[in-house]
Amino acid sequence: MMFDEEVLFTYIGYAAGLATILTFTIQILKIIETKNVASLSSYMYTIYSLGLVCWAAYGIYIENWLIVFANLITFFFTFAILMLIIYYDAEDKIERARRDELTYVFNRKYFEQTVPVRIAEAKTVNQHFAIMLVSLANSTATAKKYGKKIGKKLLKTLAKTLEKDLRETDMVARIDDNKFAVYLAGTDNKSAEIVATRLYNNIQFNKIKINKEQELSPDVKMGICTSEHGEDMEELMQKADKTLKAITVKSPSKIKICKE
Repeated sequence: MMFDEEVLFTYIGYAAGLATILTFTIQILKIIETKNVASLSSYMYTIYSLGLVCWAAYGIYIENWLIVFANLITFFFTFAILMLIIYYDAEDKIERARRDELTYVFNRKYFEQTVPVRIAEAKTVNQHFAIMLVSLANSTATAKKYGKKIGKKLLKTLAKTLEKDLRETDMVARIDDNKFAVYLAGTDNKSAEIVATRLYNNIQFNKIKINKEQELSPDVKMGICTSEHGEDMEELMQKADKTLKAITVKSPSKIKICKE
């Protein structure tokens, strides 16, 4: 049975149109799911949209309504992607402003803006809270011995472990070159020590490879102050820092709770 040539190519045209629509649909669903538009160019989609409008105008001029319809449908999907790129790119810029560039945990500025609000909320419901400072002792020495790349990798490993092991109600931020601050919600002295011990063990477990024969763990110490030792972030940060500095190389434990 022989197909009419015009009918055959009409079906091919429909198949091409459906394939294009499916491609754009998948792209839109992926953007919505991942909220990631880093690999997409708004300039490219803008120019592409203008091209589709021109093709539709050309279709109107030659009175080929299949060209008009196909390009208008494609323009709709392209424009939708462009709007998603603009929206999520704006959201991403806001999020990047809150994050530390190297480790991508929160930065000091956002921590100092957010934690006082959380503390105020905790006080209204008589809930305990804690501030924990985590210092990475071997970052500078590691960078000098093995190179800056390994030193940065050590910091990233520590940050990733802290963020992964904490709850959504907690918060971690890099506040100095080798120091992180952690806000622990609903945490008193006893539970703070349990959390710190778990974190410390997990940090030691997450080694980084220096070469085929050598591995290295982040060497950390932790100073913790709870709401039993102070009422605001600034006071707790100062006391936690003092507690942290009291931990020496000879200290039997690298975790210390405020005693004041």
